[in-house]
Amino acid sequence: MIVSDIGIVTVITILLFGLPILWSAKKKGLWSSFSFVGLLKLLNISLLIQVIVGLILILVTWLWNLSEFEIPSLLGGTTYTYLVIGLMIYLPTLVVLNLLNLLFKNISNKKQ
Repeated sequence: MIVSDIGIVTVITILLFGLPILWSAKKKGLWSSFSFVGLLKLLNISLLIQVIVGLILILVTWLWNLSEFEIPSLLGGTTYTYLVIGLMIYLPTLVVLNLLNLLFKNISNKKQ
């Protein structure tokens, strides 16, 4: 889906992914002591918020479509972009990072 407002859709999508991460980082105090494990925990917590945002976007787009109004390209484009980035890029990357963390944790436990 190519929308005419791609710049606005991109900014909204970045904000929808970034704000939960920044909010969780501020809440958990990641700025004072940064670590890979802390960042991974932060991304895992933010994933829950991002899934909820994605479900709300799907619901709003679906309800808008049911009401027989034409879906604005901004709403449809944002929903589509958010889902594609979340399911094809963000989620697989987070799964790989969690698997690497588990692997390194198991290797370090075997050495001790």
